[in-house]
Amino acid sequence: MIYDSILAAIGKTPVIKLSRLTHALKLGCNIFIKLESLNPGGSHKARIALNMVHEAENKGVLKRGSGQTIIEPSGGNTGIGLAMAAAIYGYKLVLVIPDNYSKEKQRLLKMYGAEIVLSDSRLGNNSHGEKAMELVLENPEWVMLNQQRNPANPDMHRKTTVREILSDFSEQELACFIAGIGTGGHITGIGEILRESYPNIKIIGVEPEECSLLENKFNAHDIQGLSVGVIPDVLNTCIIDQMYPVAKSQAVDMVQKILKYEGISVGISTGANLVATVGMAKELVSGSNLLTIAYDSIESYLSYFDDSAVRENEFALQ
Repeated sequence: MIYDSILAAIGKTPVIKLSRLTHALKLGCNIFIKLESLNPGGSHKARIALNMVHEAENKGVLKRGSGQTIIEPSGGNTGIGLAMAAAIYGYKLVLVIPDNYSKEKQRLLKMYGAEIVLSDSRLGNNSHGEKAMELVLENPEWVMLNQQRNPANPDMHRKTTVREILSDFSEQELACFIAGIGTGGHITGIGEILRESYPNIKIIGVEPEECSLLENKFNAHDIQGLSVGVIPDVLNTCIIDQMYPVAKSQAVDMVQKILKYEGISVGISTGANLVATVGMAKELVSGSNLLTIAYDSIESYLSYFDDSAVRENEFALQ
C-alpha cells in the first residue's frame, strides 16, 4: 500500500488473541489485545494528535505552513503524534513533559524537532499541564490543543478505533473492555460505542494503586501515562463500571510475561492493563471475551528493568 504521508498510515491496527498467556495462567476466558503500538509514532496517541490538529485547522486556529507554534503537555506519546503532524504540516512544537518521564522519549522528541520543556514532577501528577498553561499565558500566540479538554480526543476513537473493534468482533460478543485512564479519551470514545453495541459489557478503568480517580485522589506513582492528577474534562465517568488498581511491580512483571509467552513488546501502562484484564478474566464466566489496548512498546521503559530481568527464565508465572 502506498500513502502520501506517514499520517495516512495511522489506524487499522491488529487485534491479537493471547492464547499462550491464558493457557499458562489457566484462564477460562479469551483475552484479546489491540496493538495500537503499531501505529506510526508507536502509540494510540497518533490518532488523537492528528484529529486535534485537523479540527484546529478546520476552525481556522491553525494554518498549514504558517510556522505557528503548537504547545502541549504530554507524557510523550501524544507529543510524538504532534511532532509527526508538525513535521508534515509545517508547525513548530513545544512539549511540556514531567521531568521523571522516559528520557528515551525526551531524546526522541528532540530528534523529531520538538522543543522540550520539563516540569517539576514533585509539584504533582499534572505538573506538565500547569507548566504548559504558564507558557501559554507568556506566549498568547501559541496554540495549546489541550488533549484533556479537547473533544477531538474521544471523537477520533468514536470515528475510528471502536469501528475497527466492532468490525473485528462482528461474529463474537465482547464481555469486558479494559483501559487505562490518562486523558480519558480512548476509554470514553471506545467505551461509549461499545456500550451501545453490547449493553451488558463491563467497562473497566485501570489506575495506579496509589490513586483513586473516582474519589479525586491522586498521589505520586510510577506508571507513566495513567492518573495525570486531574479528572479530565473529556472523560465520561458514567460509562466506567469499576476502577482496577494496579501496582507498578505487577505491571512490570506482566510486561515480562507478555514478552515471554506472546512475543509482544508493550510498555508499563499496557502491562497494567493486562494485569487488570487477567484479574477480570478470573471473575467472568468461562468463555467470555475480554479486550484491552496496547499503547506503546517496551523500548522507552527499559530503565524499569534491572539486569536480572533481561536474563531468560529468571521469573516464573504465578
